[in-house]
Amino acid sequence: MTSNKQFIAIDLGSTSISAMAGEMQPDGSLKILGLETKIADDIKYGIVEQRTGASSKVIDLMKLLQNSAKIKEISMASVAIGAKTMKLATVSVSRFVGKTNIVSDELLISMIDECRRNFQHPSLDIFDIIPISYHLDNKSIDDPIGKSGVQITGSYHLVVGSTLIKANLGGCFDRTGLIIEYTPMAIEALSTVLLEEEDQANGCALINLGANTTTLAVYHDGVLQQLLVIPLGAKNITKDIQELGISETNAERLKCIKGCALESLIQDPINIQIPALNPTEPQIKIPTKFLARIIEARLEETLQPIFDVISSLNFPLSSGVILTGGGAKLGNIVDFFEEKLSIYTRIGNHSGWLSDDTDEKYLDPSYAQLIGSIILTHEYRELHPIDETIKEPSKKPKIPKRFTEMVTQRVFDYFKDEHKLE
Repeated sequence: MTSNKQFIAIDLGSTSISAMAGEMQPDGSLKILGLETKIADDIKYGIVEQRTGASSKVIDLMKLLQNSAKIKEISMASVAIGAKTMKLATVSVSRFVGKTNIVSDELLISMIDECRRNFQHPSLDIFDIIPISYHLDNKSIDDPIGKSGVQITGSYHLVVGSTLIKANLGGCFDRTGLIIEYTPMAIEALSTVLLEEEDQANGCALINLGANTTTLAVYHDGVLQQLLVIPLGAKNITKDIQELGISETNAERLKCIKGCALESLIQDPINIQIPALNPTEPQIKIPTKFLARIIEARLEETLQPIFDVISSLNFPLSSGVILTGGGAKLGNIVDFFEEKLSIYTRIGNHSGWLSDDTDEKYLDPSYAQLIGSIILTHEYRELHPIDETIKEPSKKPKIPKRFTEMVTQRVFDYFKDEHKLE
């Protein structure tokens, strides 16, 4: 069994499954003990589609990680959740304060519980409930606890997504024998290690450039204001390059080594010769300027919905745009965002969370989610000691199948539009 300071995090990606072992140090930094990865196609857009295949790979990864991280036994792990079906819905709950006319912490907790109790949708689960604002006797108030008043109204963002996310994840891990210790949201794991409180307060856009999905999370006033997952990613760029008549492997290598996100930045164009997919045909000659044109066109198509959201914001992104994920390693990707948005952009940096002896390879932005998952699981375990967790893993109460009038009409409007799930 892992010690109380050791943690296992699993990333169920669309192209690979990765597992990381880490140990929290006395100074609060994270020492990475090991990392194992297996190529996989069992997960699609954040949902486990092939439970048997995914569980088999997870079992193999745990065996490999036990050896590489020198852990005697692995009994539980955390898994960050992120899928294309996840989005925000806004609801409000109103309450009379009660006889004391003093707002208590218990009252605010009960209002959040009411959001969960009253939510009902046949194909959606709640993954998080985020307070946005409070009004006490129709006056806006940042921190209502301890304040006096008659009626309080809270507005909340519900992070919702397909019921298949939890159901299929549970079905997968039932086959592994592992306990799921904690399931943070993927974007929460990333924001924990990549954003400062000041970033979230001043306004920023965190963009995760994944292989098959691209995720936008907009923060302002310390609150998640927008969440958008697009079912396109860096892998689509590889497929476009592959259309030139070369293998997927060579297309990926070409993208990573010679790819550029802006055609205008190719100052000294050259031709690159790549073996044709058909070995009987001559080598394919690909100009770097044409390669950049392909990449820029796909990026524009993929990111247009994100650009639309950012351009429609009614508050500034004073802390700019922060990029992460494997796609953030694409050449001149920062220049691309700054040209298209005219907003300061940077690559996210999680190095401040790692111990001084950390191998430089773990500074790669593609590891930020795993590292953030471990940090959040450590915080969770501080409140739920390991012995209690093993005896009875944390479970959220079942959601009653009813809606009440305390949920605003805005929720009903939200589910009448195009938000149908596959």
